[in-house]
This record gives sequence, structure tokens and C-alpha cells, in this order.
Amino acid sequence: MPGTRRAPLTTRWASMLRAVRAAIAAAPFTAVLWLVVLLAGILTGTIFGAGSRNNWFDAIGFPLPTGEGGTWAGAFAGIVILTEPLAYISVLLLLPLGVGWLEATRGTRTAVLAFLGGQLGAFLLTAGALLLFRDLGSGWIDGLATDIDTGPSGGVFACLTMAACHVRQPWRGRWQFLLLAFAVLSVMLFGEVGDLQHCAAILLVLVFRHRSITLPNLREQRYVAWVGLVGLVAVQILTIIVPTHGPFGPTQAGGGHWAVLIDAALAIALARGLRSGRRLAWAGALALAVLNVLRGAAGITLVVTIGPQLPHHGFASLAAAVAGLWVLMLAYLLICWRAFRVRVAKRLPADTPRPPADRAEIVTALKTHGGGTLSWMGTWAPNQHRHTPGGSLLAYQVHSGCAVALGDPVGPAGDRDAAMADFAHAAEAAGLVPCFFSVTGPPVAPTDAWRFMQVAEDTIVDLPDLAFAGKAWSDVRTALNRAAREEVSFRLTALIDEPEPVRAALEEISDSWAGDRSLPPMRFTLGTLAEAADPAVRVALAQDRSGTIQGFLSWLPVYCAGGTVSGWTLDLMRRREGGFGPVMEFLIASSLRTFSDEGAAFASLSGAPLAHAVHGAGTEPVDRVLAALARALEPLYGFGSLHAFKAKFSPRIVPMYLVYRDESDLPRIAGALARAYLPEASVGQLAREGFGALRGRR
Repeated sequence: MPGTRRAPLTTRWASMLRAVRAAIAAAPFTAVLWLVVLLAGILTGTIFGAGSRNNWFDAIGFPLPTGEGGTWAGAFAGIVILTEPLAYISVLLLLPLGVGWLEATRGTRTAVLAFLGGQLGAFLLTAGALLLFRDLGSGWIDGLATDIDTGPSGGVFACLTMAACHVRQPWRGRWQFLLLAFAVLSVMLFGEVGDLQHCAAILLVLVFRHRSITLPNLREQRYVAWVGLVGLVAVQILTIIVPTHGPFGPTQAGGGHWAVLIDAALAIALARGLRSGRRLAWAGALALAVLNVLRGAAGITLVVTIGPQLPHHGFASLAAAVAGLWVLMLAYLLICWRAFRVRVAKRLPADTPRPPADRAEIVTALKTHGGGTLSWMGTWAPNQHRHTPGGSLLAYQVHSGCAVALGDPVGPAGDRDAAMADFAHAAEAAGLVPCFFSVTGPPVAPTDAWRFMQVAEDTIVDLPDLAFAGKAWSDVRTALNRAAREEVSFRLTALIDEPEPVRAALEEISDSWAGDRSLPPMRFTLGTLAEAADPAVRVALAQDRSGTIQGFLSWLPVYCAGGTVSGWTLDLMRRREGGFGPVMEFLIASSLRTFSDEGAAFASLSGAPLAHAVHGAGTEPVDRVLAALARALEPLYGFGSLHAFKAKFSPRIVPMYLVYRDESDLPRIAGALARAYLPEASVGQLAREGFGALRGRR
């Protein structure tokens, strides 16, 4: 037993050592700097206690080396010596994030230049500002001019900002916004020398990399407003817990707790509406900003006129400091007012004078331009449809604040990308999150505007020269031979042409199948007998010698341009409980043979959602989340087992993708897809089955 315990521990240590070696190889300058800071703290003892207690500490401070012992050489040495243990913790954590991130992505030379240039630039800019405004009557400036600060945080924030300027959109703009917000907040609320240096380093890099700064689009304007409002209220709450001393004096909340809590409650109520561009939420946020600005103006007036004699001086100072932040929020809301004109909508606005498409028009478009294996599902209720300027049609549903388009646009082949862009623009204008489910791939350009991930695998059986020969088809041949021995017959028909007893039998089989599940039947890309009753849909029946139906399938048409049916897509699969065992293999094989004889090019056995994720495909974080979700849902819906069943027919695999704007939309998209697939399920049912599946996995 002892030996069995040492092996995993040894493996973990070896894995950790490999990770450390890989990190050092990717960022050697960061590793050396990290060790130098750590060793400097240990050797000087400042990592164990406040450095300001030492007599030599004044000689290494910056930004203003004085004639009383401070020197430029001392200021340079102060880069690796910090003031207190808490500062060491923050710097040692920030070094890999800032310097390490830049070095790993842009190279050691860039990291060294950014660090040294940022440290020196922040030092000079801060020193110059303090020298310029010293002795002008500001107690805050005069106090900072004689203050002491050490550490490499100026260079670290310069590297962090430089790295943020190289990430893809929209995260580049969001990082830049967060860094600017951090710089403003730290100066307004804390206002120490280090905060000025951080702000200077961030501003210097943004000026140097000004070409990387782009104006936020409609969606990002709403995102910034949402983050800004929630962040501003979080800062107000923080000032209650951690009193500070900024440019306006001590920012101690005093008696303002209730005002801050009311602000927080209002911000939480308005935040989601702001992100969706709701006009009412914008008006509420505007009113909240005006009230806080007025409250801050009153605080500034009291600080200026009465000052320290004010009974609650700290509360007035807090109101004055926070008012400056609310002024920025107010100005932003006024400048970006066009982004917040959305009323509650269940349908996308029309960009063309044509009325919404009806079912006949959708079928006509499919026969004219052709479609994919899921295109016929776009004719089902409750799908809505959008005309695009290029002549395409998109089927979509609105759930949980998302506009979920199903499959590729139906229209001219050259209009696909433009149609997807038009749909996304219309959805965002309506305050909805756009996404495209089960498409063949993302638009070609611009690449920064789209993300995509594989969510399913379409299984295609090519029908020309179809022959059930070879070992791979042994299960299929066995099913066909057994059906012949037991006199189980096959018939391909239209459901509306069948007599009432047949339709009643199909209803009975379907009800029995649905009754075995604690959740309602799935919809969206999974039909019911109502959809199977369409005259264009074909139903495959298996009947025994007594006429009892043992199982059935439904096949959806796939049109090519010109109106010819080039293939079929499998939808319903239902079998009688306790009936003919291999009925599904028999029905599918017989259908494939019939379609092949009719000249069809292919048959799709349809895509099983999350089926590829059951096997752990992909190494990205999102892929791992999908894999965990697929394993949790497997006992409920059997995505993986269904995918394994379809493998009996030797299909070729065609990936199907989810296309979306950015990763922050994924939680809302997941909720929307859950609602699209299970529109009749209650929240309690979903939660109960989800937790039950997770317990089963354990």
C-alpha cells in the first residue's frame, strides 16, 4: 500500500517540475526578475516587516530623490525592494500576469524593453507632475512630493498594458477599459505615489500603442456601460469596508451606508437592461448618475467651505471622490445614448419592406437555392424568419435574450457571410445576443468578429454504389436477414396517406417512448409526429406478419438548387417496447437502399448534439466544459450511445458548429439553447435532472 501512494505523488511532483521548467523557458526574464525580487526581500528583511523602519530605506525611494540621501542609483535599487510584506505578495503575483504574459506572447526582448521603459517613464512622469504642482496649495500633492515608494509595479503595469494591446477583439478593448478604470479609481480613491505611477505607466503605453485603440461598437458600448455601472457600485461598497485617503481627503463612508446599498440595489436591477441596450434601463442609470453627481457636488461644497470642521468630513470626502467617477459614467451614458434605444422585442426588426416570410415562401426558397441537412427544420413552428438584403432567409428563435439562428442561411451561395452579418447586426440592434447553431462554419471575415466551436457531428451516408458489404456492415446485414426470417416488412410512405389505425399506432409508440423520460420531448432540431405529417416528409414503417407496427422513422427532404431532392435527413426514431429487436437497423438500412435506388446522393443520420464531446474532444476550456456537460446529460438523452449506434452505417463525419460573437455570451447562449430544446420544461425539472445526472456520474 505505501508504494501505491508514492507513485501518484511522484507523478504529480514530476508534472509540476515540468510545468515550472516550461514556464521558465517561455519567460526567462520574468523568472529571473521574480527570483531577484524574492531574494531582495529575504536578504533585506523587508518581506518580513515594514521596510520604512530601516534607516537606509529613504535612500532607495522614488519618484523624487532628494538631497537628503535619495539618489538616482538608490531609486534604481528600489525597483526590487518593496515597502511591506503585502506589497511583496501583490508584486510576486502580478509579475507573471504582466511581464510573464507579455514575454510569453511577444518575446523576451519586448518584455525587457517594456518593463524598463515603463518603469523609467512612469518614474519620470510622476516625478515631473509632482514637481510641477508642488507648493500650489494642495496638501495631497505636497504630501506625495515627500513620500517614498519602491518596487517594480510601474514596469509591471506597462507590460500588462502592452500585452493587453495585442489580444484579439473584443477583449483588447475590454482590457484597455479595465486598465484605464483601474488607473482612475486608484488615483481618485487612494491617491498614493504608487497609484500615480501605475496610472502613468498605463497611459504611457496606451499613448504609445494608440493605433490599437478602437472606438467601441454598439455591443461594446453596452458592455462597457454594464461593467462600469456594476464596477462603480462595487467600488462604493469597497470604500465602506476599506477607508482610504485620496485627493479629496479621507474617504470614509460614515453615515452613507444606506445610500450606497440603495445604489447597489438599483445598479443590479438596471445592469442586465443596460447590457441589452434597453431604453428604460438607460434612463434609470442616467437618473442614478445624476443623483450621485448632485450628492457629490454637495459633498465638495461642504469640504471646500467647512473642511475639517465638518462633523462627517470623511463622508463628504467620499461623496466628492465618487462624484468624479459618476461624472464619467454620466458623460459616457450621454455620449453613447444611441446604443440604448431597444424596447422589449421577440422578433428582429425588418431591414426590408417585405413582410415576414410564411411557410410557402420558405419552401420556395429551399427549392430555388437548395439547403443543408437541417434546412427543412426551419419550416417548423415556432421558428421565425428574417429576410436579408442579399435575398437569403434565416430561421431563428428568441430565447433568454438570444436570437438563435438554426443552420446556414437559405439563399444565394455568395450571400452566406453577408446574411450572417446582417442577422447579427439586427439582433444586436434589438438588444439580443446573436448566434448560429449547427452551421457548416463561421463567416470568412472579419475573423475578430466571430468565435466558433464544434457542438455536433452530422453523420452522412453516401448512397451511390451503396452495398452492405464488409465487416463494418455485419450488424446491418444481420438485421435485414432476421427481418426476412420473421417476416417483418418495410414500407416508405407519407403519414397523411396512412389510415387512422396506423397513425394511432404511431401515436401509441411515441407516447410510450416519451413516457419513459422525466423531461418533456426535445424540440428545435428534433421533430414530433406533427412535423412528420408534412406531405414532403417520408415515414418508414416496419410491420410484422400480423400488421403490428414495430417501429418507424421520419425522413426530411434536402433540396439542391432547382428543386430536386438530393438527400434525406433522419428525424424521428421510435420503436415498440418489447418488439422486434433490431428494428432501427432494419428501417435505416431499408430506407438507405430505397433512397439509393431512387437516385438520391446521400442520407444524413442527423447530428447528435454534444456527441463528439462525450469522448472528450478538444483541449480548450470551452471544450472541457462541453465534455463535462455531455457526460452529465448522457444518462438523460444518450447522445453518445446514439452516435455509436449511427456508426454501424459507416458514415462520414461532417462537423457542425456554434458561431457566436465572444466567450462572454456563452452562458446566455447555453440558457437559450436549453430553452429552444426544452421549451416545456420547468426550471425545477431542469435543475432536478441536472443534479441527478451529476450524482449518477459520481
